[in-house]
Amino acid sequence: MRRASGQAGYLLVDVIVGLALFGFVLLAIYHLYGPTFVLSRAINDRLSAQQDTRLALDRVARALHETTSAYGRLRVYPAEAGCSGAFEGCIGFVTARDGGCTGTFQLIDGAPNWQATLYLWRDTQTGELRLRCDPSTTFPVTSWPPPALEPYGVIGTHVAAVSISLLPASSPHPTAVAIAIQEQAPMSMHRSPASFFNETVFLPQNR
Repeated sequence: MRRASGQAGYLLVDVIVGLALFGFVLLAIYHLYGPTFVLSRAINDRLSAQQDTRLALDRVARALHETTSAYGRLRVYPAEAGCSGAFEGCIGFVTARDGGCTGTFQLIDGAPNWQATLYLWRDTQTGELRLRCDPSTTFPVTSWPPPALEPYGVIGTHVAAVSISLLPASSPHPTAVAIAIQEQAPMSMHRSPASFFNETVFLPQNR
């Protein structure tokens, strides 16, 4: 009986020691591969943020190339014109596409037949880059905001900052639009959140 009890006690000690060793091995594996998993997630988050920035610019690129820099058809709104507080990076420009600004490019006598006004801005509360089509006018409002900002489409998320300017700077006859977007990766990168900066210059092709 004593021997049986001793054997039982010996087996219990084996189990405890085995579990301890198993836990130690798991802990060692975690410490060994944990940084690799964190790095992999960080890389994926960075690529996702960069891709989102490129897609946001791609979604507005065609419309900006097709618009005009003619007086009154293209406006950038600085803070003193109302683009402040809940708004940032505000711009209005015309489009000749019908069907909610995504349809066929309309021409009349070989020249663009302007159909609507597009408004682009960053909502500072959500970090979204938003785009609205306003078919009621072909002249952007003189001060921000326009009478209605809904419905709108979200073309970018996690946007930390947007800066829009006309080029050449201070020229009465601008020929280009420069859009700079700073986008922040998701908060899973809690140790070192990264921001990505992308600036693109668009040349309106119509006059």
